Amino acid sequence: MNTRKWTITITLCITIVAALALFKVMEIRAAIAFAESFPEQSETVEIAVVSTTNFTSSINTIGEMVAPQRLDLRNEIAGEIAAVNFDSGKQVNQGDILLQLDISVERANLKAAEAKAVLARSVYLRTVDLLKSKAASDDQLDRANAELATSQAEIEALKSTIEKKTLRSPFNGRAGLHDLEVGQFLTGNSLITTLIGQNDFIWVDFKVPQFYRRLQTEDRVEISPIGQKTINQKNKGFQLIATVIAENTILNAGSRSRWYRAEVANPSEFFSANTIVNVKVAVSDQQRLAQIPVAAIQYDPLGQFVFILVEDKDNNGFRAVRRPIEVKVVGEELALIESGLEEGDRIAAEGAFKLQEGLLVFSSEKDKNPVNNKPAEELEFSTTELETL
Repeated sequence: MNTRKWTITITLCITIVAALALFKVMEIRAAIAFAESFPEQSETVEIAVVSTTNFTSSINTIGEMVAPQRLDLRNEIAGEIAAVNFDSGKQVNQGDILLQLDISVERANLKAAEAKAVLARSVYLRTVDLLKSKAASDDQLDRANAELATSQAEIEALKSTIEKKTLRSPFNGRAGLHDLEVGQFLTGNSLITTLIGQNDFIWVDFKVPQFYRRLQTEDRVEISPIGQKTINQKNKGFQLIATVIAENTILNAGSRSRWYRAEVANPSEFFSANTIVNVKVAVSDQQRLAQIPVAAIQYDPLGQFVFILVEDKDNNGFRAVRRPIEVKVVGEELALIESGLEEGDRIAAEGAFKLQEGLLVFSSEKDKNPVNNKPAEELEFSTTELETL
């Protein structure tokens, strides 16, 4: 009797549990079927196609313009100004007398010395004739010769003094500012003016840290005024190409940099001596790098990556696949990638931050063409700023 009751009880429990399990299974199946009735989660992004471009690493340093012909004109001998023959900032020609110090005393002394020289020469010639007839001695001839040589030396000394008090332009050029007046007394070594030669080119001196590759003669660098972008950048400005002509024999002891001199055309004297300019120096050989929109680059603790889009024919879309990359240079709109991508790869651009591995992806309407393939030389990339002067 007891066995029968227990059997009925157990059977009833099993039946109840089975019924509940069947109900739960049916409920789960219904939920799964309901969930499957919804479309798969997806995101819409702009798609870019990876292109490649040439790129050369470069740095920006500071250069100083140097005039090929520059002279600080100074007087060697003190004296009073007798004439000022040039105006501030005006053109002067080689050989022009720019400043004349008073030489009235020297001219008077020169006339006296020339008269003495005439007399000394006459005495010398008479002594020579007398010596032939044995009417004069060799000692008298030597004395006459010495007197003649002394008088001639006095003439040369006075002419030299007069020449030193006559300041001439050593080359064609332009004079600097001055405030000289006739009658003004100048001490020795006074600055008269600064002359800048008339040339259609100018030099630029700049330094490059020693850990960058060494520049060679005929290498080219880009010159642009401080505060202006070069024509290779979005806001186009003034730019010139300079050619390296020389390297200093030693490194700068303070900055451990190599000092170079380049020559650049200077039409209409656009650059003045001592002007500070930007110098863009290539420090690597040309490379071929992948080029993608900056918006495509994503970041996580493991580094930088992009989402490669693999075609999913079943859903007429793409699947997102994470791809680690190494970024070489980042600009305002585009970035250059050193490794991780190949030309022609399809990647997510705008909206890539919404993606995850394996997610279904669709292309936005606005992006049906590959990425705008601007050459690297027309992009604005960040570089290291080196103020080395």
